[in-house]
Amino acid sequence: MLTTLKGRIATLLLCLAFLLAMLAGRAFADEEQVWAALKQGGKVVLLRHTHVDMREGIGHLAPENCKEEVNLSPRGVEQAKRIGEAFRAHGVAVGEVLTSPYCRCIDTGELAFGHATPVQYLMPPGVLSDSQAKLNRERVLLDIRNHRSSANLVMITHELNISDIVLEPSIAMGDFFVLEPDGTDFDVIGKVRIAGR
Repeated sequence: MLTTLKGRIATLLLCLAFLLAMLAGRAFADEEQVWAALKQGGKVVLLRHTHVDMREGIGHLAPENCKEEVNLSPRGVEQAKRIGEAFRAHGVAVGEVLTSPYCRCIDTGELAFGHATPVQYLMPPGVLSDSQAKLNRERVLLDIRNHRSSANLVMITHELNISDIVLEPSIAMGDFFVLEPDGTDFDVIGKVRIAGR
């Protein structure tokens, strides 16, 4: 009995050591390293829209009638502007800015980068059928893997879309991840949180 218990403890400790080693290997670069990587170009930025006041109707989409949607709060407007300022201050070139068709995502892109192109496949999965959500995820992954440009591609979307790709359970509004594609896959370089929220 004692031998079996010791064996189980040893197995658990080995599993724990393996898990810690895996997590250490996935550790993100610090923010200055992330900015330096972005400055090189060719990266993909996955950005969650900036701050909104959560309330009923968050999933309601009203094309060309933003008054009916949940929109950026004054804090979210300022946050989006700060994101754009941070990209400019770090000398980071931004090419295409793709966004979910929700006004809060489009506005984040326009306030931060001066332009935004809404695309259906960046919609949140919770408002779609399972099959459409799966197709959208595959399209996003394809765009990430195939990104080839000296400029950085920005994709502004929702928490669930981002967490599903970077395997991070919770992403605050306005946070973004930087990915480095290689044609067949991508590496997550790191995460940036703009200060002063």
